[in-house]
Amino acid sequence: MRDDDIVAAARVIGAKRDLIADTAALNELVTRADAGERVADDILELLTLDRRLWEEFRRHVRQGQERPRGPVQDGMYVDLPGDGDPSAEIVYQCSTCGYEFPVFEVGEPVPECCPQGHSPLT
Repeated sequence: MRDDDIVAAARVIGAKRDLIADTAALNELVTRADAGERVADDILELLTLDRRLWEEFRRHVRQGQERPRGPVQDGMYVDLPGDGDPSAEIVYQCSTCGYEFPVFEVGEPVPECCPQGHSPLT
């Protein structure tokens, strides 16, 4: 939930005089937010003191549009499907004796034939 959503909800709750007895503290925080101060945490702290205020805040926020923030929302990247297991290793083999030469990095040089000189590794 963004700070702007919290301040907007506080503005609505502050206008309901029957819900909150002392609107001065909440309105002061909203005024400070309008001046550019970061007071969202203070607003939440004030609203959590009274159960009715907190329920009203949750009702108001649920009616608003929930916007998840994250890489997918911002279009930076999308997670690939499946588990992130490493790919199978590449192994070159001699067809005559069964000698195996694993390649661990892309571009790693591969011997032309097995150490016994039987055949090229495939």
